[in-house]
Amino acid sequence: MYIRKKDKQLFEELDENLTLPGNWNKFIFDIKKTHNLIIKMSSNEFYCTNCKSIFIKSNLKVSDYCVCPKCKQELIIRNKTLKHCEFKDNLGVLQKYQDYYILRHFEIITYYCNGNFRTDVCEYGRQIFNDKFYKLHEIINDHIICNTGGTTIRHNGLLLGYDWHYFNSHWRGLGDILIYYPYNLKELFNGTQWQYSQLWILAQKERYFSIEFLLRTYRPSIELLIKLKLYKLALNPRTFDKEGNFEKRFGVDKSYLKYMQKHNIDINELDVLKYSKIKDIRILKFFSGYNLNDLKTYNIDLRKLKKFTNIERTNFYEYVDYLNMSRELRYDMKSKKILYPDNIEESHNRVQKLYKVNKDKKIDKKISRISKKLMVNIYQNKKYIIFPAKSIDSLIDESNQQSNCVQSYAEKYAERKCDIYFMRLLDNQDKSLVTVEVRDNKVVQQRTKNNEVTTKEQQQFLKLWEEKILNRA
Repeated sequence: MYIRKKDKQLFEELDENLTLPGNWNKFIFDIKKTHNLIIKMSSNEFYCTNCKSIFIKSNLKVSDYCVCPKCKQELIIRNKTLKHCEFKDNLGVLQKYQDYYILRHFEIITYYCNGNFRTDVCEYGRQIFNDKFYKLHEIINDHIICNTGGTTIRHNGLLLGYDWHYFNSHWRGLGDILIYYPYNLKELFNGTQWQYSQLWILAQKERYFSIEFLLRTYRPSIELLIKLKLYKLALNPRTFDKEGNFEKRFGVDKSYLKYMQKHNIDINELDVLKYSKIKDIRILKFFSGYNLNDLKTYNIDLRKLKKFTNIERTNFYEYVDYLNMSRELRYDMKSKKILYPDNIEESHNRVQKLYKVNKDKKIDKKISRISKKLMVNIYQNKKYIIFPAKSIDSLIDESNQQSNCVQSYAEKYAERKCDIYFMRLLDNQDKSLVTVEVRDNKVVQQRTKNNEVTTKEQQQFLKLWEEKILNRA
């Protein structure tokens, strides 16, 4: 892609004028702490590679996360037989040059090999924004290998590439969810519309977020959320950009604030807290992300649901479906046995069968009443006869004989969204010939077996029927 001379000059000036910020080594050191492991030495003995301490703890499994009692780092547990692994993180450093904001993208990678660690850091991309934080340019350097399957960043020690260019057609773009360098943000935003944002505190508390999103969609509520130490909620400031007291903003009264701070709950966990009013982080995390409004009708207690049923994240909506069908069947929706079945899958399947039978009975009664009214539209000549479908069974039989989907029209027929007729030979009325759909007293579909078109003779019969019988309505 052609790069304007003016832009190329800017890229060269950035190389000459941008330097790494003062606390860069501290920033990298803090990231490297998270690139460590808890090694499981025996059934209850563990070794932390970060602080080099050994501790005893039971009921911990490989691939779980564990907080080291000494250094307080939360690290993943691996078996002592582990030979190789690696950690990767994407870092962001926001800097100012002239009237531009420059977001520099780095990748930090740590290799673990037979008890030894090696860490490399490489800058691979830059985004250039104006003073309103609208993106002007996105460039990458020659440390990136782009292909149709993705991208790879080359780590040649700590060397940086100098040939910056626009991304090509195979480059998917620089992401904006990064770990941000926090120590220059307060000074950087001084005198701007973001000077009270407290984003420098958020960058120290939250590992990954999008600073571009927060600056572009800036709301004053972000300052309040950060001051309240509700850091994860600060990632969605527009949700809380409303007037009123604590309860109006958050859906719970202020007595929940310390609990919300302690667990740094996110917006999905807050939805669970608003519904349940339960101070149990396990419940909040388990039901996080689900639409609990579906449960409000039944006043479901989430603790009982978790305790007495085999509820899993994979069968939550199956459970909601079970409740709705149970209500349709007029079950006692205050009964604990109904609300909290011990096996959701079995209960769902059992109720579904009853529900279908019950629903079909209701539909069948409607179809029967409708067909009696439509009997006035029966028409015949010396060869053909046409009459309305009388039941669900008749629709199923027609579908089977014709190899079509008319049985799926049962509900539409019952609700009078369409009328269904069968055209048959006068001397063989049990054998399907033509399936006919009518709307507003007009034939809209006419199909023979396998949805083939009707003959001219059959079309002529249906045309006369429509003119003589249907149009009189």
